[in-house]
Amino acid sequence: MNTNALFLDTIVTVFQVAAAIFAILFRNKYFETPLRYLYLILIYSSFNELGAWLYAQYFDYNALLYNIYNTIFFLYFFYVYSQYVARKNHRNWIYIASFIFVLVCIANAIFKNFVQWPQVTAYIVGASFLIFCIILYFIEILTTSKILNVKQHLLFWVSVGLLLFYVGYIPIKITRLYFANKMDLLLTIKTVHILLIIIMNACFILGFIWTTKKK
Repeated sequence: MNTNALFLDTIVTVFQVAAAIFAILFRNKYFETPLRYLYLILIYSSFNELGAWLYAQYFDYNALLYNIYNTIFFLYFFYVYSQYVARKNHRNWIYIASFIFVLVCIANAIFKNFVQWPQVTAYIVGASFLIFCIILYFIEILTTSKILNVKQHLLFWVSVGLLLFYVGYIPIKITRLYFANKMDLLLTIKTVHILLIIIMNACFILGFIWTTKKK
């Protein structure tokens, strides 16, 4: 690993751990909301990165850890947005999206070894549905009085971070699938990927600091 790559990976780790720490320190702001388990997700994210690195030292692959993590991550946020949206039809759409995502996960695991291979189809479907959930949430914010103090809502900051990350990362995921042998392109993509992770976690941290306690 070259110096620049090591530096960027270190920065990513710092931001991920920092987001988890802030989530713990400011947990009282959101412990009575559907986001109450967010700190556990962020802690899991940090340990998953470490576990994936260690796993890769002994095996030629670490897809299993990421496949499990991604499934849990998407289902958690589907649950969160289903609890936050007020319109019944929006909530039903999220339930349907969650059901379809589970079916895609099962199908992807059948046709692609869940232990050894990244579940790319399931990931893209999950990320696309998460963007859809975020859009529904933003639509409801724009049409209610919540827009007046939106900066005080933790889910707003979490949503901004998630939206920026997944809108940027879905094309990267697809590019990696079809251009796996182009090293120069992959290095550039990795740099963008790392920057997206940093931006997402920075949004989380801002949210923990700026938001007020919610019930």
